[in-house]
Amino acid sequence: MSKYQDLVHKAWRSGEYQASDDKEAKSSESGDAETLRSFIRSKMEWIAARESYDPNQTDANTHGGRTMKLAQYVKFREEKFGGVLFETRSEKVFTLSPTGAAVVKELVAGGDEAAVVTRLTARYDDKTGAMEKEAKEFIASLRTQGLVTE
Repeated sequence: MSKYQDLVHKAWRSGEYQASDDKEAKSSESGDAETLRSFIRSKMEWIAARESYDPNQTDANTHGGRTMKLAQYVKFREEKFGGVLFETRSEKVFTLSPTGAAVVKELVAGGDEAAVVTRLTARYDDKTGAMEKEAKEFIASLRTQGLVTE
Protein backbone atom coordinates (compact mmCIF):
# COMPACT_ATOMS: atom_id res chain seq x y z
CA MET A 1 0.00 0.00 0.00
CA SER A 2 1.33 3.47 -0.80
CA LYS A 3 2.01 6.12 1.83
CA TYR A 4 -0.97 8.08 0.50
CA GLN A 5 -3.29 5.09 0.90
CA ASP A 6 -1.94 4.44 4.40
CA LEU A 7 -2.66 8.05 5.36
CA VAL A 8 -6.16 7.93 3.92
CA HIS A 9 -7.00 4.71 5.76
CA LYS A 10 -5.60 6.07 9.03
CA ALA A 11 -7.51 9.35 8.64
CA TRP A 12 -10.71 7.49 7.77
CA ARG A 13 -10.48 5.28 10.86
CA SER A 14 -9.43 7.98 13.31
CA GLY A 15 -11.29 10.99 11.94
CA GLU A 16 -8.08 13.00 12.22
CA TYR A 17 -6.49 14.37 9.09
CA GLN A 18 -2.79 14.22 9.87
CA ALA A 19 -0.51 14.05 6.89
CA SER A 20 2.38 12.46 8.78
CA ASP A 21 3.07 10.37 11.89
CA ASP A 22 6.47 11.91 12.22
CA LYS A 23 6.50 15.20 14.23
CA GLU A 24 9.77 16.36 12.65
CA ALA A 25 8.42 15.87 9.12
CA LYS A 26 5.21 17.61 10.15
CA SER A 27 7.01 20.76 11.26
CA SER A 28 9.30 20.90 8.20
CA GLU A 29 6.57 20.18 5.66
CA SER A 30 3.62 21.99 7.23
CA GLY A 31 2.58 23.55 3.91
CA ASP A 32 2.57 20.19 2.13
CA ALA A 33 0.90 18.52 5.09
CA GLU A 34 -1.90 21.09 5.10
CA THR A 35 -2.38 20.69 1.35
CA LEU A 36 -2.56 16.92 1.66
CA ARG A 37 -4.91 17.16 4.64
CA SER A 38 -7.20 19.48 2.69
CA PHE A 39 -7.10 17.17 -0.34
CA ILE A 40 -7.93 14.09 1.73
CA ARG A 41 -10.76 15.89 3.52
CA SER A 42 -12.30 17.06 0.24
CA LYS A 43 -12.17 13.52 -1.20
CA MET A 44 -13.76 12.06 1.93
CA GLU A 45 -16.52 14.67 1.89
CA TRP A 46 -17.15 13.90 -1.78
CA ILE A 47 -17.37 10.15 -1.03
CA ALA A 48 -19.73 10.77 1.90
CA ALA A 49 -21.98 12.98 -0.25
CA ARG A 50 -22.01 10.43 -3.07
CA GLU A 51 -22.78 7.53 -0.73
CA SER A 52 -25.60 9.40 1.00
CA TYR A 53 -27.37 10.35 -2.26
CA ASP A 54 -31.06 9.39 -2.21
CA PRO A 55 -32.45 8.87 -5.73
CA ASN A 56 -36.01 8.97 -4.37
CA GLN A 57 -35.76 12.43 -2.88
CA THR A 58 -37.80 15.13 -4.57
CA ASP A 59 -36.04 17.77 -6.60
CA ALA A 60 -36.92 21.47 -6.74
CA ASN A 61 -37.81 21.33 -10.44
CA THR A 62 -40.04 18.26 -10.21
CA HIS A 63 -43.06 20.11 -8.80
CA GLY A 64 -43.23 17.80 -5.77
CA GLY A 65 -43.05 14.50 -7.70
CA ARG A 66 -40.24 12.18 -8.57
CA THR A 67 -38.12 12.92 -11.61
CA MET A 68 -38.80 10.52 -14.46
CA LYS A 69 -36.06 9.27 -16.74
CA LEU A 70 -35.44 6.57 -19.28
CA ALA A 71 -34.56 3.22 -17.74
CA GLN A 72 -30.90 2.27 -17.50
CA TYR A 73 -30.81 0.13 -20.65
CA VAL A 74 -33.03 2.37 -22.80
CA LYS A 75 -31.56 4.70 -25.43
CA PHE A 76 -33.43 7.32 -27.45
CA ARG A 77 -32.59 8.62 -30.89
CA GLU A 78 -34.53 11.26 -32.76
CA GLU A 79 -35.23 10.54 -36.43
CA LYS A 80 -36.95 12.38 -39.31
CA PHE A 81 -40.08 10.26 -38.86
CA GLY A 82 -40.19 10.75 -35.07
CA GLY A 83 -37.86 8.70 -32.94
CA VAL A 84 -36.59 5.29 -31.86
CA LEU A 85 -36.28 3.76 -28.40
CA PHE A 86 -33.74 0.94 -28.00
CA GLU A 87 -34.05 -1.42 -25.04
CA THR A 88 -30.52 -2.83 -25.17
CA ARG A 89 -30.89 -5.79 -22.78
CA SER A 90 -33.69 -7.48 -24.71
CA GLU A 91 -32.66 -5.81 -27.99
CA LYS A 92 -36.17 -4.47 -28.59
CA VAL A 93 -36.69 -1.47 -30.85
CA PHE A 94 -39.70 0.84 -30.53
CA THR A 95 -40.56 3.23 -33.35
CA LEU A 96 -42.09 6.52 -32.19
CA SER A 97 -44.32 8.98 -33.98
CA PRO A 98 -43.34 12.66 -33.86
CA THR A 99 -45.72 13.08 -30.89
CA GLY A 100 -44.19 10.12 -29.06
CA ALA A 101 -40.71 11.47 -29.76
CA ALA A 102 -41.75 14.86 -28.33
CA VAL A 103 -42.95 13.16 -25.13
CA VAL A 104 -39.69 11.20 -24.79
CA LYS A 105 -37.61 14.35 -25.44
CA GLU A 106 -39.44 16.06 -22.58
CA LEU A 107 -38.87 13.01 -20.35
CA VAL A 108 -35.16 13.18 -21.12
CA ALA A 109 -35.19 16.91 -20.24
CA GLY A 110 -36.32 15.91 -16.73
CA GLY A 111 -39.15 16.47 -14.32
CA ASP A 112 -42.11 14.53 -13.04
CA GLU A 113 -45.10 13.53 -15.14
CA ALA A 114 -47.00 16.75 -14.40
CA ALA A 115 -44.04 18.91 -15.45
CA VAL A 116 -43.55 16.95 -18.68
CA VAL A 117 -47.23 17.22 -19.60
CA THR A 118 -47.31 20.94 -18.71
CA ARG A 119 -44.32 21.65 -20.95
CA LEU A 120 -45.86 19.67 -23.80
CA THR A 121 -49.24 21.41 -23.62
CA ALA A 122 -47.55 24.82 -23.47
CA ARG A 123 -45.14 24.01 -26.29
CA TYR A 124 -47.83 22.77 -28.67
CA ASP A 125 -50.57 25.14 -27.45
CA ASP A 126 -53.10 22.36 -26.78
CA LYS A 127 -56.37 23.97 -25.71
CA THR A 128 -58.49 20.81 -26.11
CA GLY A 129 -56.68 18.73 -23.49
CA ALA A 130 -56.24 15.84 -25.93
CA MET A 131 -52.45 16.04 -25.78
CA GLU A 132 -52.46 15.87 -21.98
CA LYS A 133 -54.60 12.72 -22.02
CA GLU A 134 -52.55 11.04 -24.76
CA ALA A 135 -49.23 11.97 -23.16
CA LYS A 136 -50.31 10.52 -19.79
CA GLU A 137 -51.46 7.31 -21.49
CA PHE A 138 -48.18 7.06 -23.43
CA ILE A 139 -46.10 7.63 -20.26
CA ALA A 140 -48.16 4.95 -18.47
CA SER A 141 -47.45 2.59 -21.37
CA LEU A 142 -43.71 3.33 -21.17
CA ARG A 143 -43.80 2.62 -17.42
CA THR A 144 -45.67 -0.66 -17.93
CA GLN A 145 -43.05 -1.82 -20.43
CA GLY A 146 -40.24 -0.82 -18.05
CA LEU A 147 -38.82 1.83 -20.35
CA VAL A 148 -39.24 4.71 -17.87
CA THR A 149 -38.26 4.85 -14.19
CA GLU A 150 -38.80 7.37 -11.44
